[in-house]
Amino acid sequence: MQGYGEMFFWHPVKIFIYEFFTLMVLFSSVSRGIDDICRLCCHIQGQEHSLNCSWNSLSDTEHTLYLQHLKNDLSVLNFTAPLGQNWLLIHREYLVMFDPYHLRLTAGGKEVQLNITFQTNGENVLLQPPILTPVEYEDHNIVVVKWEHQEHVSAEQEQALQYRKVGAANWTEVHNDLLEPNSYDLTNLDLYVEYEVQIRYLPKRSSNEKGSRWSKTLTFCTPGEVPCGLLDVWRSSVEGPTLRVQWKPLSNRTERDKILVYNVTYVHGGQTNTTEVQSCHIQLPSEATNICVSPKNQHGLGYVSCTPPSCSDLTPASGIKVWVDRSGGIKVSVREMLPAPEDPHTYLVECKELIEAGNTFLNWTRFPTTNQNLTLSGDFAPYVPYEVTVFVLYNNRCAGVASSVLYSQEGAPSAGPNVSIHLISADEAHLSWDELPLPHRRGNITSYTIYLNSTEHSLQQSVLGRNNCISGLLPNTAYTVRMTAWTGAGEGPPGCARKFRTGHITYQLVVIGVIFLLITIPLSLCTIWVVRRWIWTRIPNIETNQELIQNNFNWGLEQQEDPNTPITIVEEIEPPQQAPKPPEKIITSGYEKHFLPTPEEVMGLR
Repeated sequence: MQGYGEMFFWHPVKIFIYEFFTLMVLFSSVSRGIDDICRLCCHIQGQEHSLNCSWNSLSDTEHTLYLQHLKNDLSVLNFTAPLGQNWLLIHREYLVMFDPYHLRLTAGGKEVQLNITFQTNGENVLLQPPILTPVEYEDHNIVVVKWEHQEHVSAEQEQALQYRKVGAANWTEVHNDLLEPNSYDLTNLDLYVEYEVQIRYLPKRSSNEKGSRWSKTLTFCTPGEVPCGLLDVWRSSVEGPTLRVQWKPLSNRTERDKILVYNVTYVHGGQTNTTEVQSCHIQLPSEATNICVSPKNQHGLGYVSCTPPSCSDLTPASGIKVWVDRSGGIKVSVREMLPAPEDPHTYLVECKELIEAGNTFLNWTRFPTTNQNLTLSGDFAPYVPYEVTVFVLYNNRCAGVASSVLYSQEGAPSAGPNVSIHLISADEAHLSWDELPLPHRRGNITSYTIYLNSTEHSLQQSVLGRNNCISGLLPNTAYTVRMTAWTGAGEGPPGCARKFRTGHITYQLVVIGVIFLLITIPLSLCTIWVVRRWIWTRIPNIETNQELIQNNFNWGLEQQEDPNTPITIVEEIEPPQQAPKPPEKIITSGYEKHFLPTPEEVMGLR
């Protein structure tokens, strides 16, 4: 702070311009009120009656405030604010009560000027706003706002009050005519919602009294009750050892007070179980049924909301379409009603981000069957895959009717596939590769391109699958192969290069012939040994059999009797009757049947 003894004489026209500008500011303040941000505003502060001046700039430019006493000596004082500070306090010792002053604020080659009269509620001097006291609650949903007046301010000074929900953009203003002395009753407020309120003195239109700025904000919360809203509960459709159940928290309007826990009931193994959780999800046994959730605050339990039954397997329906629009939003349209034995209750669209580690949290949206089109809300990241599944919820069952993997915005893949090579012959090779990992796809893969190069041969081929046979290669030639993947946005970079060399045709034939001989020669020798050892010894000699037959025949002729031998008559005696003996079973090996003579042949009867 420095004092200047030199005198300044202002031209009357310049003073008129300053006064005219001040008058315009006054009229604008009457119609709009004093904004929280002023180009240059001053008010008398505290019991010491210091003059506090502030402005709207918070830049790093140095601000200097010049104070000129207009009544007697026209002396000028200047005050410099530290960088980043948008206010200055001029102590009472530099001011004379009821005297006029001229203020000039300069910064960065620009200036703002203001004429004031140093007194409470003097010309262009702002009053300090009323002091808000803690609110009081009366009956049901009534909040009483109270305040106290500043010292030396009459209770007849007009005031205005404004309030809004915390976070809302617009204020609701209450004019002086509706205010009671030092209080106002706020009604029809939402339960268990945070509100904020401000108050100020209004300027007088008949004078240069500018009133005050808005007071500091007082925040309060309306009283609560038992939660009145229904939770939106959904169960994961992914099969596993456990079942994940999630629900969306209630809005502030329906919570009515801070939610302490969520009460979860379910049936497992024929028994009803109850548990409490603080989060909006829970892991249950996969066989759990009749799952219901209700919120609980300090006033009690709210309404019960239950999950739909387990959804049946996905049955695609032609009447439902899921796609991405030009702006990157995910849309669902129902072109025709689904054929069903009963009318569907509602549609539910489940959207989850596909990540390698697995998605634990879901996002879902319900919409009525009368709505033919739906746009999913949310910020969908580009190049990230989302699985969108549409379910139809009936009164007692659930069915999946559509599922798609979508990208809000596609990009070219960030990597290429790694190739595995298997040589089939000297002029043919089989290539195979794995799918790209999810983080590298950045879109739906539409095709692959194979780049095959050698010193004498090159090939570029597009394929759809994940394997391919390449023929027409040159024998005994070194090749280098690379592969790229394509999406709707373009081609990605090639993967790792793989090198291989084809074989020579003559060399391959020799190798095949040698292998054939090594296999067939031992096999032939083994076959001959088996035939000689086990088969030839069992075949009889035909010449030996014929000699045996001839000897048997000659023996039969020598044993015949002479026909002239006398015949003796013998009395026949009947033998005693005996039980017939069973015929003896003749066991033959088959050898006799085919090579020995029959009894008829031996007796010459045949």
